[in-house]
Amino acid sequence: MAEETAYRESLLDEVIDACIKQLKTRPNEHAKLFFLGNAFFLKNQFDKASFCYVKAVNLNPKNPVYYLHLGHAYRELGDRDQAVASYESVLTLNPRFADAHFNVGLIFFENKALEKAIASFSNALAINPRYAAARYYVGRIYEEQGVFSKAMQEYRHVVEDTMGQKLEKGSVTIDFGAVFSDLGLLDQAEREYRKLIREHPEYADLHFHLGIILKKKGRPDEAMEEFRVAIQLNPHYMDARRNYWESAQ
Repeated sequence: MAEETAYRESLLDEVIDACIKQLKTRPNEHAKLFFLGNAFFLKNQFDKASFCYVKAVNLNPKNPVYYLHLGHAYRELGDRDQAVASYESVLTLNPRFADAHFNVGLIFFENKALEKAIASFSNALAINPRYAAARYYVGRIYEEQGVFSKAMQEYRHVVEDTMGQKLEKGSVTIDFGAVFSDLGLLDQAEREYRKLIREHPEYADLHFHLGIILKKKGRPDEAMEEFRVAIQLNPHYMDARRNYWESAQ
């Protein structure tokens, strides 16, 4: 576990260094600011993360995902009012953004405003009926209110819907392979996808994305092999089929 943590920290440092380097010459690239914010968030440097997200939002105020992550950073900093304001900005741009409804509900739940919380969780469930974390918290509220029959009904739905999937609040994740690819760091992207494939060789998407990287690096034969594996794992993977034949030409 310690080795995996060190590996992850090393990847985060690479993302941070690459983003800062590119932002020095292109300071208005909001996507790079967003990547940088995510890396800082995952290093628990929430003040730096919020700074990056604010700059990304200012450069591209129509992107609800930026506001969502800004809300996460404010929540971790303990500024619940700003977090709610950020999540509400998400909903202004996209009222059917279930994660924003859920995170507003989570803050209400933490503040013991249970009626408001259940309304927000219900909004998330109306959009995505299999939103397990939202349903779990609805069950928690019913349990706290002493309505045990309804609580058990919600918990039963959670078990049936998730079959053991983790339940956790919405947060920040990062696809290192995709980020490195976007930053033009193809060697690092290839390394990351090969590592993931060793851990999950059954995932067609990983083989497809590695194929794209190899194609960009001018290695069409190796790219074709990864596309072939992706097609073998998922015969309906049309993007893999298209790229396979493009690489063959």
